[in-house]
Amino acid sequence: MQPPTKPHTPTAALPARHGDEDELYRRHHRELHRAVAHVVRAPRELIEDACQTAWSILLRRQPDRHTIFGWLRTVAIHEAYRLSAIERRDARLERLRSEDGDWHDITADPRSLEDAVEALEALRVVASLPERQRRDFVLKVVGYSYEEIRLLTPGRTMTNVNKSLVKARARIRRSRTP
Repeated sequence: MQPPTKPHTPTAALPARHGDEDELYRRHHRELHRAVAHVVRAPRELIEDACQTAWSILLRRQPDRHTIFGWLRTVAIHEAYRLSAIERRDARLERLRSEDGDWHDITADPRSLEDAVEALEALRVVASLPERQRRDFVLKVVGYSYEEIRLLTPGRTMTNVNKSLVKARARIRRSRTP
């Protein structure tokens, strides 16, 4: 049984302000902007937004001042990556609306989608094999020899392994023909 949870009190105490936030901002603002811009390749405005978000989180969370610049840098970098991902997604959506846009520029590689669908279908076919055929086939695909498969599945002969694999391959071929 789970212990009862404490009720959430809206008057929960926020960390007390240190009173040095304005001095920290004057001391670290430019250096923070430069450090984030060095790591994240994005427009200047996006970097500025990420840094400002880090400063506002500082006001809310009041982290330890001993490592404040590293904390600010990490928060701002994560925020810049998040904003950059949103910007890339929005840019793609805007390009979808353009009349003269080339769909191949904005869609994923169609071959990778076809490959993924083909791989999924192959997995379904292998999953539909009887257990012994599936086990033998998977072992053969990952590189085991007939002798190794025989040794891994006790009480079997090379002929048993061979027949099992022949049947598995025949089922797979039948499933691929329309």
